[in-house]
Amino acid sequence: MNPATTRTRARVSFPGLTQSIQLPLPPSVNTYWRKSPHGMYITQQGKDFRKQVAEIVADRQCLKFGTSRLFMAVRLCMRDKRGSDLDNRLKALCDALEHAGVFDDDEQIDELCIVRGPIVKGGQCYVVISERAETPEGVGL
Repeated sequence: MNPATTRTRARVSFPGLTQSIQLPLPPSVNTYWRKSPHGMYITQQGKDFRKQVAEIVADRQCLKFGTSRLFMAVRLCMRDKRGSDLDNRLKALCDALEHAGVFDDDEQIDELCIVRGPIVKGGQCYVVISERAETPEGVGL
């Protein structure tokens, strides 16, 4: 590894609070939100997903991160081989975790990593959330 490159990377440490959660595959933002003459609203599919996430968080007694700055890693395992944009699933996931009380606001996520996992019947989402020790400065991007 080049020492010059190493110096430009953010120094991030995780002080101990880490939560792993297995969730259903989030709906696409295209099916999560709908527009009406009265404004935007969450569809029934979106409400069902939020409810499922809240139940899983409560059953697992997941950590509550409050207002901490966060790192979140997500692995999305799609239902089938059809093309699907990974980023279209993130808003529904973040909203559902916020609604379930895992964190106060999704703006707390300072670092986000998302990867496509293997195809899984019915789809699956694996999330790891960690408290950050510091905020990123001078990230070498």
